[in-house]
Amino acid sequence: MPADEPPLGGPPVVPATGHAITTPDAQTVWTQEYGAFIPKSLRPATAVHRVGVAAVVGQIYADRPWLTPDHQLAESVDRWFDSARTWIEILTGQDLDPRHRVYDAEAVGTGLTFVEPSHQGALGLTITTPHIRPLRQVEWTAILKFVREGTEPPLEEILSRDARAAQRRGANRRAVLDAATAVEIALGQHIRKRSTELPQSQQKRINDRTALGDYISIAEDSHTDLAVAIDQLRAVNKLRNNAAHRGEAPDNWEAATAVQVMIDFLGAHGRYRRTGTSEPDGGEFVVADRK
Repeated sequence: MPADEPPLGGPPVVPATGHAITTPDAQTVWTQEYGAFIPKSLRPATAVHRVGVAAVVGQIYADRPWLTPDHQLAESVDRWFDSARTWIEILTGQDLDPRHRVYDAEAVGTGLTFVEPSHQGALGLTITTPHIRPLRQVEWTAILKFVREGTEPPLEEILSRDARAAQRRGANRRAVLDAATAVEIALGQHIRKRSTELPQSQQKRINDRTALGDYISIAEDSHTDLAVAIDQLRAVNKLRNNAAHRGEAPDNWEAATAVQVMIDFLGAHGRYRRTGTSEPDGGEFVVADRK
């Protein structure tokens, strides 16, 4: 990881040699301060721009001369980055998709031309300051270990990440589908873990084909204590069914509501328990316990 040398950070030290990675440009940006709201308990925090690769050994292929060690490194780094950013997005709520960025400053009316009065160009900027939860060193260490070992996050957490990202980008149908599926997985796990505590009539309803609507009904009929109201879960299920089976597109408010229900439910009943106050887009939450 980069060295803590304000204002641009410094190259990381290679453990085997004790020397820092040499960079041709002294102005290479390794770290910078966040332009964001940071929880007081995690200040000060810096944004990581680069990490260093100490040594690479690549196989030479006579029949594929283009597949050089550099090329193999580039392909491997892409996979490494995707795995690392997935874990980071799940544990912090940050949005780190480099292929479809969400910017904190956006032009208003880009490409709009006024015929009368004559005017062309953006009318202004919409500027927001995000809420960011940085990673502690122990969390960075855990993430790098997970990535190295090929350990993937729980599917419901990946879907939660995808639902939040889709909702931020206006892909409301995708947001609702992923949010509802994440809730379905988490609720199913929650009900199945407590199946022996349920009435016999409700236990018989649990099988390989039990879906979200069934789990909601089982929870209601069994008077299962949930952190999210049954009516809210039922509304998410209805949005998902309408989007998947009837071709109905949820509006911005419906998608945002479904995503927030998902965040609240997974935070209380998912495998990664969370506490604290969440931002409307789930941008700040605290990992409290891993079940």
